[in-house]
This record gives sequence, C-alpha cells and structure tokens, in this order.
Amino acid sequence: MKDKVSSTKWFGLALQSLLVLAEHDGICPSSMMAQKLEAQSTFLRKILANLVKAGIISAKEGRDGGYYLARDASEISLKDVYDAMRSDPYSQGFLDVNSHECFTASTRSALYNLKDEMESWLVEGLAKKTVADLLPKEIR
Repeated sequence: MKDKVSSTKWFGLALQSLLVLAEHDGICPSSMMAQKLEAQSTFLRKILANLVKAGIISAKEGRDGGYYLARDASEISLKDVYDAMRSDPYSQGFLDVNSHECFTASTRSALYNLKDEMESWLVEGLAKKTVADLLPKEIR
C-alpha cells in the first residue's frame, strides 16, 4: 500500500482540514474536524497523518489531544499540501496513450510532454497560494 495518494479528494480534504485548523483556536480533535467536514474520522486521520509527516501540522496525543498547524497559515503553500498528499503526479494516466497504432511516435511523445507540462503548471500555481489566502480576511 502506498504511503501517499494521488486522489484529488484527499488533497481537497487535506486543504479543508487545514482551513479548519487555521480558524480553530488551540488544539482541534480529529473527531471535531470530521464532524465539521462531514468526513469519516478514520479516513480523515489518514490524511492528517500525511500532513503531520510533512511537518505541516503537529499532533498532540492523549485525552486532550488533537491537531494544530505547525506553522502559520501564511507559510503553508498549497504546493506543500499537494506534495504531502501525492505519490504520483496529478496528471498520471490523464493523457496515457494505449494504442501504438493510432498515433505516431512523435504524437505519443507530444502527449506525454503535455502531461508533464500540465503537472508543472499545477505545481507552479499551487506554489503561489497559501492556506492563509483561502481564509476570510478577518482571520488572516
């Protein structure tokens, strides 16, 4: 089983979790986050584990435990979140060419190059935004 996932659903839930933590004062239990996000606790904890491993959030264990941002929301880029959640490029499988008869080698190569370009566009765009950019102005 992979340590990280390429699912956009996981990225979206990770980002939403960070927004909840940024708006929450203090340590937030995963059960409270799961309730707010209407997500399954076990599924959410897998996502949170990846964010802890990446140093984006910290965890406090025990009865009064939970999660909190490891650094200010303005210092967490969306690329950081994307990198923490992925094992394969977002565009993996997007432009894969199965047929060797339908396209020439140069067309197949152009499609593969486009897939790589798309991934770099995505990563460059995510690097320009932070979690704080998504928060209401009064919270930033």
